[in-house]
Amino acid sequence: MKKFLSLGFALTLLLALSSCGCLDFNTPEMRGGEDFSINKIDGNKIDMNVKANIYNDNCFGVKIKPSDLELFVEGESVGTVRLNKKVKLKKRKETPIDANLTATLNDGALMKMMGYATQGEVEVRLKGKAKGGVFIFSKKIEIDEKKKISTSGFGLGR
Repeated sequence: MKKFLSLGFALTLLLALSSCGCLDFNTPEMRGGEDFSINKIDGNKIDMNVKANIYNDNCFGVKIKPSDLELFVEGESVGTVRLNKKVKLKKRKETPIDANLTATLNDGALMKMMGYATQGEVEVRLKGKAKGGVFIFSKKIEIDEKKKISTSGFGLGR
């Protein structure tokens, strides 16, 4: 009986979502407010906070789950970045997020980062697949974002 009720609930949910066109998934987009700061440097690991406004155009909330992305600075691969905790995005709203990230740098990348700190502004690119989810459904989202950021948050070389 419980399996029948669960199946009935799932079918009702599926019909409700399909009737409003909610089965299509739109990738959330960054809409400014980007800011970051470095909290701690320990060997080749850097803990940092990133703040940004992200707009979710979907008719359902989305959770971005812990994921690893490749990190490029000024076109050079310097390591990977991991989102440490899931981030919740509200439906059809711009959500300010405050995400905790850990960057694991390649050998010699920390010295390069210290050199970038004096430039004033650098191009940072994140590339890879982030895992997003809604209720029990999940999907890997292709990420390829480039942003110019101020190096004042590096806290190095000053």
